[in-house]
Formats: sequence, C-alpha cells, structure tokens
Amino acid sequence: MNHQHSHDKRADILEAAHRRFARFGLAKVTMDEIAADLGISKAALYYYFPAKEDVFRNVVAAEQQDFAKRIEAIIEGDSEAPGKLREYFKQHLALLGTLLDLGRAGDSIKPIMRDLFREFSATETGFLTAILSEGKRRSEFAVDSSEQTAQLIQHVLQGLRIRFFKTMTPGELRSADIKAYRDEVLRFLDILLIGISHSRNGVKKI
Repeated sequence: MNHQHSHDKRADILEAAHRRFARFGLAKVTMDEIAADLGISKAALYYYFPAKEDVFRNVVAAEQQDFAKRIEAIIEGDSEAPGKLREYFKQHLALLGTLLDLGRAGDSIKPIMRDLFREFSATETGFLTAILSEGKRRSEFAVDSSEQTAQLIQHVLQGLRIRFFKTMTPGELRSADIKAYRDEVLRFLDILLIGISHSRNGVKKI
C-alpha cells in the first residue's frame, strides 16, 4: 500500500474518531460508527487500528503533539520566565480539559489517561526544565537544579491529577470537580512562584 495513502487514511480515521469522541465520549463510540462515518468497512478500520482504545490513544497523542507545539512557541517567546510558567500551567489545564471531553470521564478512560500522562511526562519535564533554566539564567528564579525542580512540579501535578480521578464522580464529568482541580493546580502555581522567586525576602535558593 502506498505510504502517503496509508498516512492520509490514518489521518482521516483519527479526524472522524476525534469528532465522535468529542461528541459522545470513548465509552459510547463504536468502531462501526467510526467506519460508517468514513464510508469504509469495519475490517478496513481494523487494518489501521486493532481496537477502539488504539484509536483513542492516537487521537490523544495528536492533542499532546499540538500541546507540545504551543509550549515550544511559548518557550521561544519573549515573555519573562514567570509568565511562561503561568502559560504552561494554563495550557496543561486546557489539555486535560480536552482529553476529559474526549473520554467523557468514564471509568474506562482512567487507566488510559494515567498511561498517556506517564508516557508524556518526560516531554513535559523537558519543557518545565527549559522554562526554569531560562528563569535561573535571567535571575528571575532561584533554583539549585532546574531539572529536579521540574520533576518535583511534575510529581505534584501527577498527585493532584490522581486525586482528581479518584474523587471524580464515576461515569460523570462534573464542572464542580473540574473547577476544584483547576483551583488546586493554580493555587499550587501561586505558591510555587513565590517559593522560587529570586527576589523573595532576601532568600536566594531552594
């Protein structure tokens, strides 16, 4: 099969699946429906993706790639490091919101989401390290190790995310749950920025 044709067909499948997931959520979408939307047989769909969860993972991977492009643009921008860190957190929350919309927060999405964030963790740590290193270089942040601080931030975000999934109403995505999680993340960001500020109360490092 022609490689370009195969690539285009995969892209078409993921686009159709994205629309379905965004409207109905992972649990309520079937491979038959995705195939019907594209006018292809289910067998043809299975040729590219052996299971619905594989389609979902690839849809999420595309969202994560878009997130990565936005963060790269933020890092390359002219803003001060604290502003870049705030924008990173904003984009991080937006990504989670998009993924929750796609999955509709049913129980089936929880292990998939954990795996996907775990796999993406190294990429996010790299972005955070770059922002912290820039802030340290420009005397905006006082940190001994940008990478260790980035990993700590990731661990805190992971802990808050795990707590969110555990307390989330089963099979239901409530705006109150999302708001509580968002508020906790942003509160942590405020505390973090105070803690690593180079000018805070004469304290130079953490």
